[in-house]
Parts: sequence; C-alpha cells; structure tokens
Amino acid sequence: MKAVGIILAGGKDNRLKELTEARATSAMPVGSCYRAIDFSLSNMSNSGIGKVAIITQYNSRSLQDHLNSSKWWDFGSKNGGMFIFTPFLSRDNDFWFRGTADCIYQNISFLHRSKEEFVVIASGDSIYKADYADFIDFHIEKQADITVVCKDVSGMDVTSFGVVSIDADGRVTEFEEKPVIADWINGGFFVFNRRVFDYLDGDCALEREPFERLARERQLVAYRHMGFWKCMDTYKDNLEFNQLWEAGEAGWKVWS
Repeated sequence: MKAVGIILAGGKDNRLKELTEARATSAMPVGSCYRAIDFSLSNMSNSGIGKVAIITQYNSRSLQDHLNSSKWWDFGSKNGGMFIFTPFLSRDNDFWFRGTADCIYQNISFLHRSKEEFVVIASGDSIYKADYADFIDFHIEKQADITVVCKDVSGMDVTSFGVVSIDADGRVTEFEEKPVIADWINGGFFVFNRRVFDYLDGDCALEREPFERLARERQLVAYRHMGFWKCMDTYKDNLEFNQLWEAGEAGWKVWS
C-alpha cells in the first residue's frame, strides 16, 4: 500500500467521565473483548497499510499495555511496523501536544522519513469498517490534496461534531463546529497527500481553521462513507453499541 497510517488516540474526553478516569477513550472496552482502537487498527491492517503511528497523550498506560504486541494486527517490522508516539521534551520544544495538528507537527520527522505518497489519518475512538484503499482511489480520481471522509447524520444529534458543507462537485466549501442541525459531519478520518503537511501550522488544531484555509488554497474534497460508523464518546453511544453487540445485532465486527 502506498500509504502510511496515523491513528489519533491522545485526546482527553470528559464526556465519558468515570469511564476515562484511568484510560484514554481509544482504550475503552468495546464488544466485550476489544478496545475502541482495535477497529481502526483492523481497518489499517486489512487495507494493506503496514506502517502505522499511534499518537497518544492522555492516560496512555492502559492503551500502551494493550498495544504491546503489534503482531495482533500484522504490523511486523517487515511490513513497516507500529510506532507509538507520546509527548517529549527537547531543546526546541517544551510543550505537550496542543491539538491534533500539533501532535503531528511534533512528530513530523516520522512523515519525512516515510516514502509513501499518501497519509491516512484515523480517529482511535470510532467504530467502523472501511477499506482505506477505496478512499485513496477516490482521492486520486478527484486529484485532491485532502479527502475528508464524511458521514450522513440526518436526524441525529450533531451538536458535538464538526459539520461540512459539500458542493455539487463534492468539494468541501465550509466547516462549522457543533451546529444544531446538519446533514454531513466530519467522520474523523482523512486522506492527505504527504506534501500537504509542509503547509500546516503546528499551532493549529486539525479541525476548522487550517481546513478552511486549505479549502480556499488547495483541493479539499469529501468522500461520503455510507457504511456503519459510530463515535464512542458518550455514555449513550457506548452503552447502545455494547448492548447491540451482546445481543448479536450490531451488524458489524472486527475484520478477521
């Protein structure tokens, strides 16, 4: 696969309260025997992406214990490997990660050392099944610089998500954070041309501001993901999904 993967697993989410007092959201138990991050790892491995970086920060011990054996997902050194990045101090930096763009910026040497043409970025706390090769093929077809994978959320509560406006050509024209109503949201996973990272400012969060600038300056398109997707960031979402899973009605499982 001509892509390197990055899984963002470092965020602190107070909405889960006691459930994340001792663990990151991406380390939340899901479906009795999995952790939330396993779904993104499974997607990476089964999409043929053999080099994956996991960026973590908040309450990372539980997550690192879980990731201790990368052979689960076939990320051996011959295929590229799994890399776990945590905040560090250096002569040029004395900050913790200050946002998603900053955590990538502080580890930009990983991308500079990589030869792959594309970068697939995924969230560590979303449950979905996807072949990232489909996203990359779409990205190439549209000659995009960035592809934002979006979900149809008509009728859902979208007040905790970032919303995108999409024109008739599939180009992203606007971002709005936590609106009242919307049709499409930013699903939290993307395809980048690797060279685009030369234009991102490490002080910006990888959300609204840099995307709006890039939407004006570069080719930013939306891929409409029609498959199952759920973000495990609230009590309700976590409980509902696990109840469906235990009843055998979730309609989805980790790739075998």
